[in-house]
Amino acid sequence: MRPPRQPRPAPPEAAGVPVLNLYCLPYAGSSARMYEPWKTRLPSSVAVIPLELPGRGARWPERAKSELEPLLDDLAGGMEEARRAPYAVFGHSFGGVLAFELVRHLRALGFPPPRRLLVSGCPAPHLATPAETTYDLSDEEFTERLRRLRGTPEELLENEELMELYIPILRADYAILDHYKAPPSEPLDCPVSVFYGRGDEDAGRDVTEQWSAYSGGPAAIEEIAGDHFFLRDAEEELLAKMARHLGAPPPGNP
Repeated sequence: MRPPRQPRPAPPEAAGVPVLNLYCLPYAGSSARMYEPWKTRLPSSVAVIPLELPGRGARWPERAKSELEPLLDDLAGGMEEARRAPYAVFGHSFGGVLAFELVRHLRALGFPPPRRLLVSGCPAPHLATPAETTYDLSDEEFTERLRRLRGTPEELLENEELMELYIPILRADYAILDHYKAPPSEPLDCPVSVFYGRGDEDAGRDVTEQWSAYSGGPAAIEEIAGDHFFLRDAEEELLAKMARHLGAPPPGNP
């Protein structure tokens, strides 16, 4: 089944300014709809395009993919605009691993390089694979492991009805992460910007600054106030820094 087309931004000439398409990938188990508010909170020169994964959001009826390559093929199928227009890719946590691998996949398919890869709350690829597998635990053990890993919002973990729906999606995402093998640290042909939470115990500066080995040029490492979910709790600070890294004026500025 061909993946549904991702929303297509207005062409740059329609807005009178050069538009950079920013493709955004969510953290494990989440929907890319979480990025919808960014469409009005980032400068108009940045067109935010949430990349929805199978099994969530508008793609809820589809089966979540538990293998990396088929998922990358699926996502790339909705990014034909990136062959013609400048773009960047962003991902948080598990989405950061996907964003990194998606950039590599797009380049292998002949896409031009992105202007920038941006990741947040995500250890460098060679440190991203968990020490213990999670996807194959019982539902009870799975939920408790997610709680200890602090990579899933507590409000979701405490909602039994929602967890019944989301456990298959979370298992699929963790199957990808648990089996992930990072490629050799050959730099991408684009720069990398990395954001980490000051209080994030699992993806702090010590493991995020090692993204520098994958950056085509000096990596930009930025600290953000908050823990692993600073993209929600410190959204204004994150978006202002992202805008600067993308060469756009800060949100709210002309």
